[in-house]
Amino acid sequence: MNIDFNYKKEIPDFVSGYIFKGNNYRCSYIRYKSLYRSPAKGSEQVELYNFQPKSEIKASSLILHGLGSRNIKFLLWIGPHLASAGINTSILILPGNYTRVENNSVSGKSYLYPDIDILYKFWEHGVVDVLSTLDLLEHLNLWKENSILTGYCLGGMISSIVSAIDDRIAHTLFMATGGHIPKILHESPVAAFARRLFATKAFSDYDFDNKDKLYKTYNEQFPLVKTMTKEELFKSEDIHPLFKIDPISYAHFLDKKKITFLDAYFDNTLPLDSRKILYDQMKGGKRRILPISHVTWLPFSYFLGKYILHKVHITDKHSQKNLFKKEKIQDPLDK
Repeated sequence: MNIDFNYKKEIPDFVSGYIFKGNNYRCSYIRYKSLYRSPAKGSEQVELYNFQPKSEIKASSLILHGLGSRNIKFLLWIGPHLASAGINTSILILPGNYTRVENNSVSGKSYLYPDIDILYKFWEHGVVDVLSTLDLLEHLNLWKENSILTGYCLGGMISSIVSAIDDRIAHTLFMATGGHIPKILHESPVAAFARRLFATKAFSDYDFDNKDKLYKTYNEQFPLVKTMTKEELFKSEDIHPLFKIDPISYAHFLDKKKITFLDAYFDNTLPLDSRKILYDQMKGGKRRILPISHVTWLPFSYFLGKYILHKVHITDKHSQKNLFKKEKIQDPLDK
């Protein structure tokens, strides 16, 4: 079964309006119809929050959130602070999450739903929306060569695919991210709903419900996957279809000098083996292990903001000071 991340590359018709501003930035809400060929109902409109510095744009950042909705409000906090420090910061709402949940579903569910057609639809859609957003930001002169793609959890998994197929990203920062989709399906608490489905419906076509057989298939086929070109990976009929959306399959395409892996030591959301396998495939990149859990870092997002500043080489004192400066939200119509 093929996976297809292609789309008609064009600048979409979009609407944009400033929704609030601060002393050093202004935030616009951008919306356009997704260029993905068959979006699920309810997820058709791409939604993007863009925080633009009022002065010089020194770097660009695109942030991809994790599964669900709760983490997004914390990531939105980072936008004004990075923009105040000179980094144009865009936060994309991924299809199937938050305000883009498909009809009759819940936020994030479809990225782990044990049906290959549903999985492919949402992973393809997510990647296409990221790529078309880069096109738009580039068109608006908001995406600079000095850039960073930051992905948290699900966002990091999608970032592994995007960074493997697009060369406009100078650095990729993986935050609390894992791989090996079978381990996530069978061991992560976020996939508990999928395991309940195993008990009520057969998923025997691809052994989703057979943990031992699925793990054995993965172990046998992974050495082959690591030798494949991207075209072979997308089209091969000789590997389990989960490999085509699995971050561990894309690690060998990445320039390890352009990777940082931030791991949460007390992460109970993603299995330890899931995170370890992904990092093992990214050896050569930088790894930082932090004494945090999967979610406890979110209220302290300024640490992530400071690290992003470091990765895009912004070291002047003025920018560093503005990163932590409290901003009063103002009406965009006020002068």
